[in-house]
Amino acid sequence: MFEKLLEKARSGEITKELALEILTKSKKPENALKLFEMASKVRNEVIGPNLLWAGGGIRATVPCKIEPRCKYCSFYLRGEFKLETIISCVKIMEEIGMREIHLVGGANLQGYDEEVLELIKAIRSVSNIAIGLNFGCSLSEDTIRLLKGMNIFGITIAIETINEELFKASKPGDSLKLKKEMFTICERVGMPIHAMLFVGLGGTLEDRINLIYFVKQFSHLSTLSFSRFFPFSGTPFQDHQRCSPWDVATTIAVARLVLPKINLSIAAGNTVDDIPLWYIAGGGNQIQGVYTTEKNFPLGPGEIMVPVDEDHIIINRMPIVQHYLEDMDVSIR
Repeated sequence: MFEKLLEKARSGEITKELALEILTKSKKPENALKLFEMASKVRNEVIGPNLLWAGGGIRATVPCKIEPRCKYCSFYLRGEFKLETIISCVKIMEEIGMREIHLVGGANLQGYDEEVLELIKAIRSVSNIAIGLNFGCSLSEDTIRLLKGMNIFGITIAIETINEELFKASKPGDSLKLKKEMFTICERVGMPIHAMLFVGLGGTLEDRINLIYFVKQFSHLSTLSFSRFFPFSGTPFQDHQRCSPWDVATTIAVARLVLPKINLSIAAGNTVDDIPLWYIAGGGNQIQGVYTTEKNFPLGPGEIMVPVDEDHIIINRMPIVQHYLEDMDVSIR
């Protein structure tokens, strides 16, 4: 029975109803393995089996001014990086071999247009590295048009969920309406879109499918990333259940059937140990190998610390990721 659902999905355009049925029934391991096999085959045929390094992540470039705070997020507890620290991070990441960087800041619904443009101009004074941006709904259409000519490879829109009630409950100070408008603006401008789906935040399987089909309508969608819920201490959601990697993997596999040409990556809450399951579920073709953090952040096994200044470091996990991929006979460049 499940094989027939997969055959139907493969033979023509997969409908919302069919995608939801496949996702629901993939909870069973025997079904999920068949789904993973098909999703991997689709990835290999459409975008290829080999992987690429995603942009090095530089976090906390501007403070988050969302009030009330998102109930799952600890980002606002992190100190803001000074401009000289950001410039140092860019230079070091280029030395490591990064071809692009991803600037992550807090959001400001009143706008971070001036701050982001000044930041990009400062980076451009020392490097022409490709840059991706994640500043929530902080940028106007005029600013996005200016950024398009500054070697910006994409803008992240962390929509997380399409369920309005869940969005309000988990992100009370943010705006789902503005998130949706950002998609329309980027589409109109021709700016590549990097969307995000939060697995384990709550809601239903149907909510996830609805979000996948919402982002599918945009021709400039380049990436859909999947966050895996982690209950950070000190947040209102600290007692919520940790999301299963299986739940993320089955969602990615269905997304691969719906979005065969799109990069499906793993984001916050996922670890290096999630990479094998992500890959066999049809994930690809980009992995982040380098990111910035505070000096006392604990290193994982096989990760390398690169000092930036007295308070900040870069964590290079490329060696351990390469080790995992070599065991899978998968190449990355």
